[in-house]
Amino acid sequence: MKFNAVFLAVGLGMAFAVGAFTCPTPDLPGNGSAAPEIEASTWFNHIGANPDLESLRGQAILLEFWATW
Repeated sequence: MKFNAVFLAVGLGMAFAVGAFTCPTPDLPGNGSAAPEIEASTWFNHIGANPDLESLRGQAILLEFWATW
């Protein structure tokens, strides 16, 4: 019985390890490269057209992340 539990634990560990190493990695920007453009459907407290990041360069930007779980 103890041998079966050890065998099961090792087998599951190997299965998880193989699954973790075979997952495709997303194409992420490298260190020092420019961030991708932020696209927002609504900019709160902004009058007029939605701004782009270049027009906000050098200004403080507050990002609010809200989730309803």
